[in-house]
Amino acid sequence: MTFSVYVPVVLSLLVAASSRLLAVRLSPTPGTLKTVLGASVLCAAGTTWALVLLALTLLGFTPLAVEEASERGVHLVQPVPGVVGAAAAVMLALGVIRVVRVIRARNATRRELFAVCRACGPGELAVVPVDQPHAFAVPGRPGRVLVTRGLLALLDGKERRVVLAHERAHLAGGHHGLRAVAEVCAAMNPLLVPVREAVAFLVERNADEHAASVSGSREVAARALAKAALAEAGGPARRVLGFLACEVSARVAALQADPPRPRLLLPGSFLALGVGTAIAAVQATLAFYRLIHWLWLG
Repeated sequence: MTFSVYVPVVLSLLVAASSRLLAVRLSPTPGTLKTVLGASVLCAAGTTWALVLLALTLLGFTPLAVEEASERGVHLVQPVPGVVGAAAAVMLALGVIRVVRVIRARNATRRELFAVCRACGPGELAVVPVDQPHAFAVPGRPGRVLVTRGLLALLDGKERRVVLAHERAHLAGGHHGLRAVAEVCAAMNPLLVPVREAVAFLVERNADEHAASVSGSREVAARALAKAALAEAGGPARRVLGFLACEVSARVAALQADPPRPRLLLPGSFLALGVGTAIAAVQATLAFYRLIHWLWLG
């Protein structure tokens, strides 16, 4: 087994280390979001496949493999230490468990929000008689915007438009799906947790910029976000796209500055790391195939 089987882990570390730094510098356009998410998917897939290859080396320790090798006069040489293959198998199992937990948690949160929306009656806007200031985008066919009475009482008319435009941007942009993919990637590869957080930040920034555009004032958008954050008593659920879901202070600062300019080099270099992970996984697969071919078919 060549060193390329370990390259996806190294590149995942680089992606994770650069994700937060890039997130605050990237323009939160749909293209940027898809680029960052694409790098995350490639890294998660590459590292998962590398773990599969390492775990498969344990087959060389099975009695059947040893017996057949003895009959063929082949001396089996383990390409990696047995402890490495065992650790890879354990990490794969833990990753699957984490993915199942993420999916269950998201489904439970969605069912809870659906129940709240149904209790509020029909229509796109669902107003909940709760004093805490919250607003959520609830995906579905059609999607709905859930707002608490406390938030509506806190904001003036222009600021309410900001909140509604923000949540509608989440629905229109399919942000729930993007965050779900990022969470699954981080569940399979915990090294990608910073990338998951970067995606969460970028989708909120994307919705903020859309809301500022709809309201016609970045100042109003920043004020609405700041007022709601100061009045918030408890944080919203992590897997819910809400008005106050992620790093409010950084988002307010971004709205008080000039609109960010799109940059092609930064997201492109980020994606290149993900592509490198996929290439390393392919090389490791070819090396594994050559090894199997030499041992059993040669």
